Amino acid sequence: MTDSETSSTGLDPRLAAALSYLAGPLSGATILLAERRSTFVRFHAWQAILGLGGLGFIALALLASAFLALLVSPVAFRALYWMSAGAAIVWIVVWVVCLYQAYAGREWRMPIVGRYAARKAAGTVAGR
Repeated sequence: MTDSETSSTGLDPRLAAALSYLAGPLSGATILLAERRSTFVRFHAWQAILGLGGLGFIALALLASAFLALLVSPVAFRALYWMSAGAAIVWIVVWVVCLYQAYAGREWRMPIVGRYAARKAAGTVAGR
């Protein structure tokens, strides 16, 4: 993040970026709608939507699969249930890391989605 970069939200860019993670993909979408200038803030908003949203979807899909597997096998239920719990723990750890890195002013990229979020943030600002 550059010192001269400002946020169109009226907030400090570091605070706006951290707020984009506060409620996961929901707050990311809210900040993304409000932010027009800062690629730093838009990057973190996109990463909250794509990264945290994707991890949350995986955790919920595993949980739903666990309950469907209950109809077939208690062993499959237990395995999928624990995989869902593991995915939820990963979500929480990534969420805390993202909050900290955004507030520290760093552009920490999640594996897989970080590069895509950076392209989306740069493309949406440049396209306006």
